[in-house]
Amino acid sequence: MPRPFRKRGSRYAVSLSDGEREMLAELCLQSRALLEAEDPSTDAAVARLFPPAYQDDPLQNLEFESALGDAPRNGKLDAIATVERTVRASDLSEDELLDWVKVVNDARLVLGTRIEITEQSTERDYPADHPDHDSFQVYVYLTWLEDRILRALGDPPVDEGASGP
Repeated sequence: MPRPFRKRGSRYAVSLSDGEREMLAELCLQSRALLEAEDPSTDAAVARLFPPAYQDDPLQNLEFESALGDAPRNGKLDAIATVERTVRASDLSEDELLDWVKVVNDARLVLGTRIEITEQSTERDYPADHPDHDSFQVYVYLTWLEDRILRALGDPPVDEGASGP
């Protein structure tokens, strides 16, 4: 199985194809446009990105959201800016890679909401002739990529001078 991210000292080497990097850059553009144009009250996918802190108490949730202001949205936009700036990088800092996982996860959530992914969804639900087949394939890729980032974040650094597998 390919390892698109490997810990090298305090940084993470990135091994993604040009096509993968172009897709991530496009997802950043789409995510930024969505966050700038919509909010949780106007778009179910955006609502998925900002779940209520107090689901059973709308007034307490409104107070909480008012106290936070634009910080959650701005945090997502900042993470997108990091990925846009580093999408062609050969290595990333831990903070940059953490922003990557945030952006990948948010893109998965939006896409999953759009094509109505459930825990029981499988490839059989999105065959080649299904209108959401390609979107499902992107969703599967993003799920794999998120897993690879999280695994890399948990890996010990690779000693470049050591021999072995």
